[in-house]
Amino acid sequence: MSELYLGKHLDSNGRPGEIYRHRLSDLTTHTFICGGSGSGKTVMGKAIIEEAALRGVPAIIVDLKGDLSSLTLAFGEISASAIAPWIKVEDHSTLGRAALAEANTIRKRLWEWGLAEANVREFSDQVAVEIFTPRSELGRRVAIPLISSPPPDVEKLFQEDPDTALVMVSSMAEALVRRVIPSGQRDREVDFVTAIIEYAWRNGLDLTGQDGLGHLISMILEPPFETIGVLSVDEHIPEKRRQKLAQAVNGQLVGAAANWVRGEEMSIDKLVGANRLDGKTQISVVNLSHIPDFEDQSFVVAQIAFAINTWMRQQGSAPGGNRPRLLFFLDEIGGGGGKTAFYPTYPYTSTCKPALNILVKQGRAFGVGCILATQNPGDIDYKGLSNCATWIVGKLQTKRDRDKVREGLTDAEFSPADLTKKLARPKTGEFMLLNKEGDIHFIKERWLLTYHCTLSPEQLRRYKTKGVSPYEGSLDTSITIPEQDSVSGASEDDSVDCLWNDAQNALGQACRFLEKILDQDPNHERARVWLTILRDPGGAQRRLEEAQKQATQATVPTQPSGSQRNAGGLMNLLSQDQSGTPIASTLRSDQDAMKTAPDEQNSEVVADDGSVTYKGRRYQLYRRYAGKAVTFIEEGNVLRFSIEGQVLSKRYNLS
Repeated sequence: MSELYLGKHLDSNGRPGEIYRHRLSDLTTHTFICGGSGSGKTVMGKAIIEEAALRGVPAIIVDLKGDLSSLTLAFGEISASAIAPWIKVEDHSTLGRAALAEANTIRKRLWEWGLAEANVREFSDQVAVEIFTPRSELGRRVAIPLISSPPPDVEKLFQEDPDTALVMVSSMAEALVRRVIPSGQRDREVDFVTAIIEYAWRNGLDLTGQDGLGHLISMILEPPFETIGVLSVDEHIPEKRRQKLAQAVNGQLVGAAANWVRGEEMSIDKLVGANRLDGKTQISVVNLSHIPDFEDQSFVVAQIAFAINTWMRQQGSAPGGNRPRLLFFLDEIGGGGGKTAFYPTYPYTSTCKPALNILVKQGRAFGVGCILATQNPGDIDYKGLSNCATWIVGKLQTKRDRDKVREGLTDAEFSPADLTKKLARPKTGEFMLLNKEGDIHFIKERWLLTYHCTLSPEQLRRYKTKGVSPYEGSLDTSITIPEQDSVSGASEDDSVDCLWNDAQNALGQACRFLEKILDQDPNHERARVWLTILRDPGGAQRRLEEAQKQATQATVPTQPSGSQRNAGGLMNLLSQDQSGTPIASTLRSDQDAMKTAPDEQNSEVVADDGSVTYKGRRYQLYRRYAGKAVTFIEEGNVLRFSIEGQVLSKRYNLS
């Protein structure tokens, strides 16, 4: 398959409808995602990575906060013991109940998007996620070179495309000098190091690794050339400044700074899993959440981008069918805004922007697709992002951000006034998508196959040693009712409530199986009748009791044999309504009515005032649960609520 399931189209009423599928080939022309905090842009980026990986496309991801690293969390079984190691609770005694509630929520959300545990297992079986951590042992420690290897046929590149070759050399020199001389005048040092790198590349000298830095320091002190431009080396940069530069570079091999060059070699072949024996598609996450300094983060991004540029030139032109051979995902390219943006607008620059420019401008020709996301679109260089053919825009909270995005979408056939309103109104997970053909779609993103959370340092260590193994020890998943929630005269059995929840989960799973049968065979009457029964077990029970009562009162001339009675009795009784009309005969029209009726809006979390909405009606709960996930339990005509594994005693009559 060459299409990616990213979500569903939003109809004119803002409700999800038909599935939206994105072309895999569109990823080679780059993707830009923007939206304010909480808009769902990170989930959208992860959904793209998940879908591409299932189709054999590897990815390299830069994770600044730890939330992208949770792509590792694909569980073979969605259970309390699987979820428990990855959630946080204030009271450890509630861990089991909270994990059970979270597992139920995940299953429910997967089901709402036509997904199930089988899809999660498929992802786990086909995709391997590795976490790399520069300057840290939290994941697989990776060494970050100060200077990357030259691209293949570098002399040919200087002859045929000197502009690209010189941009690569000068941007690499600037990244190194900014690294060792954080402030002050450094223009002459950049020019000097540029000349050294160009000389080394043209003459086959290796400047990577610790040995390479040693060669660089020697050439700084004793330049292998006499002039820079038309000036002598001494006229361009005096010996005293060269000595200071050599000392600064040497400082990267001493003390804490030397931690950058310790660890596994940062080989792109390793990051894309080129030599994996299990045949899985690899997603490599370079986690920088433990590195708070922006300049350090920007330097790592630059070196990864330089390494990808060298690697893609070794691979040659893009594979057939315009299929991407690699995705590069950088969330939060806007950084902290202004001069702390990774891809800033004029007059600012960053250590990594020149390297990112090379990938954005030339990656398409080699099959490398970039996914760039930000919540600060007002601080991004949109001239550079004009190379992104797909724009996915979520809720933008400020007029400045909306104006900047509208400028970047000038080629879209969409009036600015309508666009401004659309960009201000979306809810979490809702996006306007502009594809490479200029078509505009309004979609709601699907739920993830992996568990979405931010991994702490302790959780990163756990994953490194134990993977996604379940919680060790026993978990108390029993449902308790707080004393303050009790109702006078109410008598509730916690174990019965727990069993009812399990029964409802089992019925829901059975309904999904029956729906799949009907998808393959729409005329399967037995599955149709059973689905009707399971969707309304209370109504089926009432019809059975009424039918049995009528059968008792009726006069039957002859009694059928036991086998005949079993063959037709229960199914016939359950498949009739009170008027005696078979349910199967009216089911199609009922289902058609269900399809055309708008979906009811149900709350996923408790509102700030302690209320929730279920099937369009508002119910008042407790303010102390504001912001917490809620699960609705419908027992006949009674509606109850479960929050963090606790079934509240508060109940409402639905009739």
